Amino acid sequence: MSIQTASQARTQAETRVSTSLQELVESHLSWISGLDEGAVAAWIEDHHVTLTGEVCWTYQREAAEQAVRRLPGVGSVQNRIVVAARTSLRNAEARLRNAMFRDPQIDADLVHVTITGPTAVLTGQVKSLAEKRQAGLAAWISPGVIEVDNRLVVRPPASPPRSRQ
Repeated sequence: MSIQTASQARTQAETRVSTSLQELVESHLSWISGLDEGAVAAWIEDHHVTLTGEVCWTYQREAAEQAVRRLPGVGSVQNRIVVAARTSLRNAEARLRNAMFRDPQIDADLVHVTITGPTAVLTGQVKSLAEKRQAGLAAWISPGVIEVDNRLVVRPPASPPRSRQ
């Protein structure tokens, strides 16, 4: 028979909770679409989860954080996952601009694109929130872009004057 102090019993209980939380986090990370096994590691301390690793796409980084943040027992999440640059940023502005010209939902003449490092900055104006979102999506899927700063201003077209009867 072994006798434990309250502190020892509490430490053992916390270790069991931490181990089961670790298993739960790893299980949820394994379900993320397209995420290679072992690409993301989770470190847990006092219900605080730190995610580290390298992924190919921003959606994988965000999905990992969202999957872990909602788990019971998680107090906070620090996301240190890095998105790997997929290609050279040379001509990235031109490629993104061409993609916007091909998209019928975006009036590319009013959207200006600047690439600074791995960040695409969108400025100008669009006619709707849907057009702003579409321009942001076009930027997200551009090779080499891992962050989008969408500064587009939504200005709906002026409605035609009503005729008086």
